[in-house]
Amino acid sequence: MRQKQTEFTYMRGMAILLIVAGHSVYNSGEGFPAMLENLVRGGTALFVFISGYFFHRVFYPRFEYRGFMSNKIRNVALPFLWVSLAGLLLLIAEWYWLKGHSPQAILLDCWYTVRNGYVLFPHWYVPFIMAVFAISPVFIAYIRLARSWRTGLLLLLMVTAMLLHRPIGNVNVLQSLVYFTPFYLLGILYSQEEVVVKRLSVPLNVLAWLGLILSLWVQTNIDGHVGNYHKDAWVYGGIDWQFVQKFCLCILVLKGCELLTRIGEFPWLERVADMSFAIFFLHPIFSMLFGDACQLLHFKLAPGSALTSVALSIGIFLMLLFFSMWSAMGIKKGLGDRSRQWIGW
Repeated sequence: MRQKQTEFTYMRGMAILLIVAGHSVYNSGEGFPAMLENLVRGGTALFVFISGYFFHRVFYPRFEYRGFMSNKIRNVALPFLWVSLAGLLLLIAEWYWLKGHSPQAILLDCWYTVRNGYVLFPHWYVPFIMAVFAISPVFIAYIRLARSWRTGLLLLLMVTAMLLHRPIGNVNVLQSLVYFTPFYLLGILYSQEEVVVKRLSVPLNVLAWLGLILSLWVQTNIDGHVGNYHKDAWVYGGIDWQFVQKFCLCILVLKGCELLTRIGEFPWLERVADMSFAIFFLHPIFSMLFGDACQLLHFKLAPGSALTSVALSIGIFLMLLFFSMWSAMGIKKGLGDRSRQWIGW
């Protein structure tokens, strides 16, 4: 077993860059290229894949449920609560000073926000991933199944997810759990069947490229759908091509990161990967502050062409990324190791 798997460090860095990029798209559906937007949206799937891989590779050989969950509560749920509180306070300030809501209306705003299970828009991921951690014994049982059963269950859940889609507003944790479980199982299988994966590397890469190109083209040009697919669980809405695309992208990004390890070292990407959870927690705060600043200054970004939309999106992406990193470094400097329970790093 390899002790240092730099390709997964790089992949974690790539995953958080993709997530921030997906949240930086400006002029969605009105200028930003639809195919490019479909590619950058939904980067959370890569995080789930990585979590599944390390569940088998690191935790499974010495799995102890109580200690595992205590660690996840301390390092995932606790910073989620602290950052959510900060986000809620900022929202209250926005509702009061920018939107002129009364105290009674603000109380209702708070209730309508927290009842979703999260405050800041990307943080739906935390209740979902905590549910994944909570049912870890199910994944332990999955790992111990025969290969044919593991493969069959993965295929069955893939088809289910493609028809189920993601929940509206990402609020339904159970629906998210069913939808994203195939990515988690793919990570487990990638670790568990490493020898087979290496042997079949070429056909897997070819299939992944074909699946990525086909699903991206169908979603954009046949379905005419932009971004992630969301619907109620029991309503039929066709095939979720975004699921197919991100399933293939997990394999291709990892292969790309393996190539990077052979080219040389990329300390900046390792740095981003190391800070990935802090970036994830903090970047929506700066997205909110940017929107508030634009409103206060009566400033509107330019509408229009694909070039303008992409350029402004890159600017927003860089702002969210670097402000999150600088803030995380400042908090880390002030709190030391305790910052892990506050911002996840």
